Amino acid sequence: MTNYGHYSPAQPVQSAPVYAAPVYAAPQQRDPADSVGSWMLTIFLLGLPLVGLIYLLVVAFGGSSSESKQNFARASLIWYLISIVLTIILFVVLAASGAAFFNWVVEFDTAQTPR
Repeated sequence: MTNYGHYSPAQPVQSAPVYAAPVYAAPQQRDPADSVGSWMLTIFLLGLPLVGLIYLLVVAFGGSSSESKQNFARASLIWYLISIVLTIILFVVLAASGAAFFNWVVEFDTAQTPR
């Protein structure tokens, strides 16, 4: 004789989890593309020595330009800083080698001059 009516398992039976539909973020709205004329003006202004630097600073840290122009301005400023650092390093190396060469010439000349 079996007792099926009073079955109690050691662990409770777990039901399958209820499926929840994934929640997706709303699609981001893209900035409108800059016109060709806008980019031509940007490139023209960058060609002017002091005006270009001021324009880059305004576009990079101001809030009125498009995101693509802000990123372009920030990248350009980073390249400016890299070129300034490399120029300073090159100047120091050339100045040191020039001073060493000048000392070598003076020592060579004094060694060749009879007393």
